[in-house]
Parts: sequence; C-alpha cells; structure tokens
Amino acid sequence: MAKPHPSVSLLLDLDERLVNHDLRLEIDRCYSYLGTPVIRTHAGEGDDTENVMRMMVRMGAREYLDSSVEGADALWSDYIEHWLLNQVHAVENQMKIFNRRQREENRDELNFRWLEVELQGGRLRVRLRLDSTCGIDPADSIWVSRVRTALNEGRLGEDVVMVSMPSEASYAAQHEAGMAALAARKVAEEEAARAAAAEKAAAEAAAEAAAADSFMASPTLVAEAEEAALAAEEASDLVVQARIREDLEAAERGEIEKTAEEIIAERIAEEAHLGEDIQKKYALPEADFPLTFNQWTVHYADGATRDFDATTGVLA
Repeated sequence: MAKPHPSVSLLLDLDERLVNHDLRLEIDRCYSYLGTPVIRTHAGEGDDTENVMRMMVRMGAREYLDSSVEGADALWSDYIEHWLLNQVHAVENQMKIFNRRQREENRDELNFRWLEVELQGGRLRVRLRLDSTCGIDPADSIWVSRVRTALNEGRLGEDVVMVSMPSEASYAAQHEAGMAALAARKVAEEEAARAAAAEKAAAEAAAEAAAADSFMASPTLVAEAEEAALAAEEASDLVVQARIREDLEAAERGEIEKTAEEIIAERIAEEAHLGEDIQKKYALPEADFPLTFNQWTVHYADGATRDFDATTGVLA
C-alpha cells in the first residue's frame, strides 16, 4: 500500500493596492516550485497592509484533523507534522528571498503579516504572526499540532474555525518590549562601533609611525618585494595574489610610487571590501524581535472570539 503523501497549495491574500501585472509575474516565477500560487486580493485601508500567505494542506480524502476518526492521529504524527515543518521552512525562506530580489531590483518588498495553515479543506485555519522580516522559526510549526490537540480535547470550545497567535494583547506587549530591547541593542552596537573605530585608528597610527621609523633603514624595494611576495602567497584568493605580484613588479620598475606594504594593504583591503559587499547583497535581514505563540485568539463560526492561554490551558 502506497504511503500517504501530503501536498500544499499556496494562496496569497494581498492588499489590492499592491498588486499589478509585474508583481503577479514575479510571484509566479518565484513561488511556482513550491506549488502553483493563487493570488487573491482584498481592499486595503489606510497605510497599513495585512497580507496573508496561506498554506492549504492536502491529503486527498483522508481525515487527519479529527482524532475521533480512526487513523487520523497516525496520519498527523507519522506524515504531516514533520512535513509541515519542512514546508514552513521552505515558504518562509522563499518570502525572504523574494524580498531580497525586490530590493535588488529597486522594487517594493512584499511583506506578509500572517502565515496561515489551512487544514482539512478549510475546516480549521491556524494563523501565525510573522516577524518584521516575514520570518518564523520553522520549529514553531509545532504550534499547529498544539492547536489540533487542544481542539480535539475540547479545550477551545465548539464551532472553532480559526486560531490566531499570538493574540492582539500578547503581540502588543511583545512589540513594546521587543522594540525597547532593539533600541537598547542599537545604542550598544553604536558604542561598540565607535570604540572599535577608535581602536583601529590608534592601531593604524601606531603602524604608520612604526613603518616611518623603519623606512629610513629599510632595504631596497626589491628586497621588500621579495618579502611581500611571500606574504602574498598566504592570501586565499589567487586573483588578489596575482594583482599584488603585478603591482610589486610595477613598483620595482618605478611605475608605482608605493612601498610593498602599501601595495599589499590596499589589495587586501579591496578584497575584504568585495567580500563585505557580497555578504551584504545576499544577507537576509534580522528581525526586530522574536515572537512567542503561547497566547491565542480563538475564532468561532458565529464571529465571536475568545483568548486562550496555551501555557495554562485556560479559555477566557
């Protein structure tokens, strides 16, 4: 008997003010390998946007949500739970890569507020708030399992259609504390940068003074070049080594009025700067603060909501 294989479809619920032909093409290009993306729009209000990335979990006609159905728990624990972690990782990573490409192309980023997991054909949706980078720790996909467990144990009440986490009150508290911590980190980083710059300036001044003292008694430029060539061999990049040798040879011929030390320092600095540029280009942004999901808002079919504390199991 063939093993059941979950699949996912993506629905991007976007503020209609952001959607145009070019964005649709870019979404199709970037997300198609995860599953054919479907774009749905909603009316936006004010300056805020509330885009939702919805992952619709498919298992054919198999029941995997209701624990009272024979085999549902086994399907969830044996197949869906770990698969869901991988899917969250793939989607979350692609959202960040998509925005990095948008920045490179000088286009507006497409930011999502929620990652929503739709279960059993829409019978239940679990909505997890994303951080400031459209990110979420894939390990936090375990909260979907916890919602399923709480639902099947009857702790969330009847006619539940969606669970959002964290609750608005919890998010507001986390945001206030997180932004305060971020501001403190920035102050500390600026102070550390100033101290490092001062230390570097002092070291460079000392090195220049030492070089000036030793220059009067230095050997010929040819001898300098021989020593510098040995140092250049230690450089990891062959292109940098070649450029250093070319400059040293030019200096021997009198075509460059620089010492061997100056040539090496400049070329190594250029290589370091290039490496920094590449790292900046491909680096993904860091979130303002991490989110925790132990406080939920439970949404019911009649439109009512109640808050739930997943730590204590208390439904307000």
